[in-house]
Amino acid sequence: MDKLDPKLKKEIAARSGEVISCIQCGACTGNCLLANVDASFNPRNVVHMIQLGMSDYFREHPEVPYSCNICELCKGVCPRGLNISNLCLALREQLVEEGIGPLPGHKVIQDTKQFVQSPSFTLTLPDPDVAECERVWFPGCSLAAYSPTIVIKVWDYLRERLPGTGIILRCCGALSHSLGEGSQFQGMMRELEEEVNKLGASELITGCPECYYTIKQTAPNYQLKGLYEVIVEKGIPKEYKNNGQTFSLHDPCKTRWEKGWHESARTLLTLMGYQIEEMKHSRELTYCCGQGGLSIGLNPFRVFNVASERLAEAHFDIVSYCAGCRETFSMSRPSVHILDLLFNPNWETDKTKKMDSVEVRKKNQAALRSQLESRQKS
Repeated sequence: MDKLDPKLKKEIAARSGEVISCIQCGACTGNCLLANVDASFNPRNVVHMIQLGMSDYFREHPEVPYSCNICELCKGVCPRGLNISNLCLALREQLVEEGIGPLPGHKVIQDTKQFVQSPSFTLTLPDPDVAECERVWFPGCSLAAYSPTIVIKVWDYLRERLPGTGIILRCCGALSHSLGEGSQFQGMMRELEEEVNKLGASELITGCPECYYTIKQTAPNYQLKGLYEVIVEKGIPKEYKNNGQTFSLHDPCKTRWEKGWHESARTLLTLMGYQIEEMKHSRELTYCCGQGGLSIGLNPFRVFNVASERLAEAHFDIVSYCAGCRETFSMSRPSVHILDLLFNPNWETDKTKKMDSVEVRKKNQAALRSQLESRQKS
């Protein structure tokens, strides 16, 4: 008891913005898919140890706060609305400042972060056909790694329906934010703001839930729009290929509090003529795919187990509107991104395609930049 830190609760509360009031009811742990597959992570225990001031425990076991999927389901089921995801993020920040985090298992994520911040990927272009740029198509690094072709087709669609749409390729900062690297994250946000200002734009359109969540939470001055709301409003492209099948719809956890994303995805699928199976845990109570919080760097098998538990609720092929979720589920189930249904005529074949390696994803990101730059010069 002599080693307990009475300041810990106050410090984590200040970092997270959370009022750490817990009645130890266990609702968070009982509803946590990660805790269900790995007993070493227990959200209720995390809160209890913070309240007791067990700083040394987190220093000796940094994998505990780094295991959280940061999915925020805990906030939705807690009778006091406590967001334990924010507590784990605050603990990560503290570990980074003490030189403990990120962990050795995050090396691949650090390498990815370095690449998407480099000139091999980053690019800012105005709409080549319009003098003034009013808005920006911001695909994010995950969708760019998944399908360069889809990113370009979406930009063409937006420029046709919304002339004056530029494009920015770069990371939104979610990688640094999730690792607890606060200063690096703030630097990435400033760089993004500079690029948006260069174009003279006032609006960002993104199809990535992680980008939308990160930018909305940390840079509220942007006028943000979800891509799927825009497509519903402006009309679906005529060239999409529809076979009328039924999909199990997975809502990404980063859209948990975004009803507009939930509704626009469903409206879009209905307009295209598809049937939807609503999974038991959906919308604000959706489960994480398993990759949330960059947990794959620590334990890929745990990610697979969480994904398998999630897929137990689905009886059809999976459709989602997050590239990361689609890639995770592809390990064990035919899966598509909702943009595949709109812009990939070969989606029926590609739905069985497995997750790409890190190197292939980097090649895709570099190829996207190269293709966009070539188009601009021609």
